[in-house]
Amino acid sequence: MKTNQLLFLILILTLFQFSLYGQDRPKMQYSIGAGSSHDGNNALYGLNFSNEFNYRLGKRTSLNAGLLFYQSVGSFEKNEFALGQKNRDHSSGFFITPSLKYAIIQRPSGFNLSLSLGPTLQLGGEGYISNINFFNPEAGPQWASFTNSYQRIGIFAEIEAEWKTKNPNIKNAASISATGFESGLRWYVHTTYKIRFGIGKK
Repeated sequence: MKTNQLLFLILILTLFQFSLYGQDRPKMQYSIGAGSSHDGNNALYGLNFSNEFNYRLGKRTSLNAGLLFYQSVGSFEKNEFALGQKNRDHSSGFFITPSLKYAIIQRPSGFNLSLSLGPTLQLGGEGYISNINFFNPEAGPQWASFTNSYQRIGIFAEIEAEWKTKNPNIKNAASISATGFESGLRWYVHTTYKIRFGIGKK
């Protein structure tokens, strides 16, 4: 019960701070988001959940620090497994992404279209089943399981549209981002809807 009361008090104080700063354009913003993802290397689709801090540098530029979690939930491919055997291909991971954001379009209505670029660090892995019977196809497929763990640095790019809500301190945003590693520049594609909160004064 004490924990619930503490969380309720923190929520009230946070909302109170937002109401105080609602008329100013904040220098810092925090976003939470969720959406769908595509793992192009394994032909998988899944879900993503994101957190993002944004620090405004100028009228059009800002620095972002993003953390996105991705988990596959299904496959686009239909492999011919034996009776009772299921496709166990999967992938998941965290993407830690610092980036520079530039507003390409800014409208008086509050609509912004921005481009973000930067490096990304992926911490995660994948598992898949593959047919290893290359030399005797007449005997039928021979399935084997493989797993890979990743700690790798890649390239991140994002296009984001942002617009106002009735609350001057809260904005909506929708983005599409791509993360590439090695020779595959479209290994992961994420579409994400975000809710953005202002933190602090101008």
